[in-house]
Amino acid sequence: MFLSNKITNGVTADIGQSCKDLLTKVAVTFICDSHYIIPTVVAITSLIYNKNQNTYYDIYIIAAGLSERETEKFYEFRGSNADIHIIKVSLKKFKDIHTFLHISSAAYLKFDLPDLIPNQDKVLYLDSDVIIQKDLSDLFETNINDYYAGAVKDIGLIDNDLKIKNYFNSGVMLLNLKLMRENHTSTALLNIAKSADNFTYMDQDCLNILFDKKVKLLPEIYNCFYNFFLQYKDKYTLDYINKCFGTNYSSLDNIKKDSCIIHLISYDKPWIYFDGVFVREWDEYFKKSPLKLHKLKRKSKKLREFIVSHNLTELSFTFFRYWRKNGFKFVMGKVKKRLFNYKNK
Repeated sequence: MFLSNKITNGVTADIGQSCKDLLTKVAVTFICDSHYIIPTVVAITSLIYNKNQNTYYDIYIIAAGLSERETEKFYEFRGSNADIHIIKVSLKKFKDIHTFLHISSAAYLKFDLPDLIPNQDKVLYLDSDVIIQKDLSDLFETNINDYYAGAVKDIGLIDNDLKIKNYFNSGVMLLNLKLMRENHTSTALLNIAKSADNFTYMDQDCLNILFDKKVKLLPEIYNCFYNFFLQYKDKYTLDYINKCFGTNYSSLDNIKKDSCIIHLISYDKPWIYFDGVFVREWDEYFKKSPLKLHKLKRKSKKLREFIVSHNLTELSFTFFRYWRKNGFKFVMGKVKKRLFNYKNK
């Protein structure tokens, strides 16, 4: 069983249920397809490891095309700390809608959350490429009665093509499912997505269009782009960050330390590259997760950047020159050695 269970085997189920009723319940949801099983499991691990003692997480996994075997590991989180609900869905309704770069059509499932989780009036949606560093009950208890969502301003898209003043990032959203159901936002969002084929940020653009002026802006600590700030620190200076969010941080390390949720938004995901930012921290939770025995097949970010930054023709020419100088000699040496061994048999 993942994590030590606070309810011992000698305690009855009724008492166990009574204990759960006294806890602060927080509804959280993730969307997961076959490409995001590992990061989702690691994100949930960090969520549970950093919770308060009296917090109980109701976790809903929106499983897009996952098999029974692929969902097994999620059930290992069940216990006195959390419950897991697997909701299997199809992506057929989104197959003809525009997608962009690494973002799959599974992202559009955010539109359907009010209907997929009908027993909740409010849920905290989290992207899978996050690490939770602190308890999230305070975030969940934020009053959003008059809003569709609570979200953090996207510092990278202040100047956005949609000309939306408070454009938010959809990777962390406290959603008012009740209000969304009442106003049929699922249908409205789908219609927006179908009517536009040039949205760069897909579901996020649709959500910003429909939710504009109905979003409560949350503190930056709930959706921190720490690795992004490090990668582009010449552009996103401390002064720029503080001005954007109304904060007064003296260093990026202080921002990292203060943040409840670190959102790894750039391409160098720690389960794909072994030499990116925040790999060490992500690995700590991976080693504590139900997938800790899984062997990661990771690449080098630095090698990728080297290849991208150099002209392909130049690289090919360099390789050819090296091969002419060293490769041919190496191969001929091997041939001569084999001929010599063959003659001496």
